[in-house]
Amino acid sequence: MKKRLMVILLSILCINCKLYSQEVCKVLKVEIADKYEGKCKNGLANGKGVAEGKDKYEGAFKNGLPHGNGKYIYASGEVFEGKWKNGKKEGEGKLFYKKDGIDSMKIGVWENDLYVRKITPPSYKVLKTTAVGRYSIHRVKDGNRVLVALLQNSNTNGTVSNLVFSPSSGTETEVGSYKGFENIVFPFKCKVTYSTQNLLRTANYEVSFEFEINQEGEWEIKIDA
Repeated sequence: MKKRLMVILLSILCINCKLYSQEVCKVLKVEIADKYEGKCKNGLANGKGVAEGKDKYEGAFKNGLPHGNGKYIYASGEVFEGKWKNGKKEGEGKLFYKKDGIDSMKIGVWENDLYVRKITPPSYKVLKTTAVGRYSIHRVKDGNRVLVALLQNSNTNGTVSNLVFSPSSGTETEVGSYKGFENIVFPFKCKVTYSTQNLLRTANYEVSFEFEINQEGEWEIKIDA
């Protein structure tokens, strides 16, 4: 009985210790200092964590301040994703905001919390592929649409099943053998996954293709797997 009581008391003490350690872990940036969950060192936020107040920040901390990579959500609705140093934006990042009610983005370099120069990203980027033999990505003309064709040995692939698109924005559309999205917001990210048979029709395999398009326009993507 005494042993059991001792275990209970120790458990309560451990819980109190955890609560106390959370209470004394401070964030020194006033706008996000009301609530913090994450790693601590010497009573200050240090390592990965989430801090909230008028604004919200999720990412790396050092000595109680955002330091490293992180995402900062302002009360105004603006969002900054990028690098921080001693609580200020420092280095490359992206700022998402609305201009005249339209979603907009600024990509560039910040120094001492100030935007100093623009960075022009590549027009498109292939992020990850699985079981893809070859692919092509072309900007066809001005517009606001991304279309994807699924091929096998340069011909339309008629054995596709379990096709799933995971886009960052837009509404579904279909043009001939192409499937895709229109009315999208750039940069546009999308992951395409599906099952298909091999050329001999003796086995199935899984295909995935993940890409990002930064330049506005109408794009055609061909995935040959």
